[in-house]
Amino acid sequence: MKKLFILCPFFFIFTYANTITLDYLKQQPNGISRDFYIWLYLQQNITPQEAFEAYELANRKNQQLFGLYYKKGDNKALSYKTRCEQMNLQTLLKQDSQCIANALTLKKAESLDKQSLLNLAKKLSTTHSTLSKNLEILASSNAFNRLIQTNANNFADFYLNVSPNYRNKLNQPLPTNILKDYLKAQNQLFQKVLRQAILNPNMQKFNKSLTSINPQEILPYIDAEAAFYLGLNAAKYNKNQEALVFFNHSAQRAKYAFYKNRGIFWAYLISQDTQYLDTLAQSKTLDIYSLASLELTNAKAQFTIVRDIDTNNTFAQWNTQNPFEWQRIRDSYKTSQDKAKLLEKVNYADTKAHYIWLNKQQETEYFLMPYREVFSAFSPDQQALLYALGRQESLFIPTAISTSYALGLMQLMPFNVTAIAKELGESDKVSYLDMFNPAINVPYAEYFTRPLVREFKHPLFVSYAYNGGPGFTRRLLEKNYLFKKNNPLDPWYSMEMIPYEETRTYGKKVLANYVIYQQGFGNDIKLLDLLEKTLIH
Repeated sequence: MKKLFILCPFFFIFTYANTITLDYLKQQPNGISRDFYIWLYLQQNITPQEAFEAYELANRKNQQLFGLYYKKGDNKALSYKTRCEQMNLQTLLKQDSQCIANALTLKKAESLDKQSLLNLAKKLSTTHSTLSKNLEILASSNAFNRLIQTNANNFADFYLNVSPNYRNKLNQPLPTNILKDYLKAQNQLFQKVLRQAILNPNMQKFNKSLTSINPQEILPYIDAEAAFYLGLNAAKYNKNQEALVFFNHSAQRAKYAFYKNRGIFWAYLISQDTQYLDTLAQSKTLDIYSLASLELTNAKAQFTIVRDIDTNNTFAQWNTQNPFEWQRIRDSYKTSQDKAKLLEKVNYADTKAHYIWLNKQQETEYFLMPYREVFSAFSPDQQALLYALGRQESLFIPTAISTSYALGLMQLMPFNVTAIAKELGESDKVSYLDMFNPAINVPYAEYFTRPLVREFKHPLFVSYAYNGGPGFTRRLLEKNYLFKKNNPLDPWYSMEMIPYEETRTYGKKVLANYVIYQQGFGNDIKLLDLLEKTLIH
C-alpha cells in the first residue's frame, strides 16, 4: 500500500470499546505499534500535559504526531526553525541568514530573479556555503556549465534538490573526464543521481553521455545499483558489451539474492548466453528472475515451496489481534536462551505466519494460504491476487503496522479504511483497531482492489496501483514510453524503469507471488505468458 499519509476528516466517526490511556501507553514496548497508539491517543479528549507526555513516548516523532501534539498542547510557541519554515517566501527573505538557511529550499528559490539570488548568495556565503553556491548556480545563465565546475557532492546536492521541471535544464551531456572524476570520488549521492537520471525519460542527452565511459575504468568505484542502471542505460543505446560488463559487476557486488539474480538475468538478456540461465536456475531463492529462468530452461527448482505447515490444531492462547502481544514475543525471541518455548506460543492453527517469521528454514519459500474462511469468500483469481499482495505487505502477520500507520495483514492506510467504512455504511462500527482482524481487513482490501482491477486489469499494474497509487500508475502508463511491443527488451526493461524504487521492487515481487498462488489454485499459469500481456503500447 502506498506509504503516504492524509489526516482524514472523518476520523472522529470511529469509536473504540476501550479508550486508550496514558498509563496503557507507558506499559507498552517502544516501537511503531506504540507510535500508532500514540497517534490515536492524541486524537482523544486529553489535556496538554497528557499530550506532552504521550508525544515524548514516541519512537519516531513524525509530522503526523507533531501536528496532533501541537494542536493539543498549551504552549503554542513554535520552534525557531518551524516558524521560519512556515513563512511565505517574501517574509522569509527579510529574516537573518540562519532563518533563511533553515527554510529556503532550492525549489522555492527557483522563483526568484537573478539579482535576488545573488544577494542571497552573498548574505549566506560565510555561514552556509553550500546553499550560497547553489543559489549562485541558480542565478547563472547556464546552470549546467556552472554546476560541472563543482565536485560530485555539489552536483548531486543541486540535482536532487531542484524541482523536476528545473532538472530538465540539466539535460546536457556530461563530459567524460568529469564523469570519471565524479565516479572515482565514490560519492553515494552522485550515484543516486545517476540512477534517478537514467530512470527519467527527460534526461536523454545526459544519459546518452554516460555511455561514453569505459566500464573497466570505473567498476572499482561504483556500487551494485549504479552498475545495474549504467548497464540498463548502455543497453538502451545498444552498447551491449558495455552493458554486459555492468550487469556482471552488479551481480557480483549485490548484497541480496534478489539483486544478484537480477544482474545475472540481465546478463542473459543482453548476451543470450544460456549459461547465465543455467546459473540462475540453481538459485536457492524464488523471485521473478529465477522463476523466468526455470521456465526457460525447464530445470528443477533448487528451493522448496511450502504452502502449509503442521501446527497444533487449536488456537493461540494470546491475543493475536493485539500488536503489542506479537511484538513482545518477537523481541523476546531475538535474545531468548529458550527459543523452543517461545516457538510453542506460536505453534497454533492461527499463528502459522508468526511461527514461520521466527523459524524460517533456509532454501524454503513459504506461500501460506491462511485465513481460508475469510479468503474463500472470493473467486480463486481474487484470492491469488489478495494472497500475493498480503504476502508482500505483511507476511500475513495480522497486526502489522508500517511507519506511516498502514494497518493489518493487507496494510490499509487509515484514510482508505475511513473511506471504505463510509461507503459500506460501517463508520459507526468499524475502527482502525479492527484492521488487526483479518475477517475485516481482508474484505476491506478486496473492496479497495475492485476499481484497481477494473481499470488496470493486469496483476502487475494492479500491484503498482496498490503500492504507488492509482494516479501514479495511470500517469505512468499514459506516458506511452513503457511496456512497448516493439522494444525487444520489454517487458523486463519497463519493469526496471518504474521511477519509484519501492513500487518497482514491489511489483516484481507481487507478480512472482501471484504466479505461485495461481499455481496453488491449480491454474497452470506461466510467468512469461503473463508478462507478455503487459505489452500494451
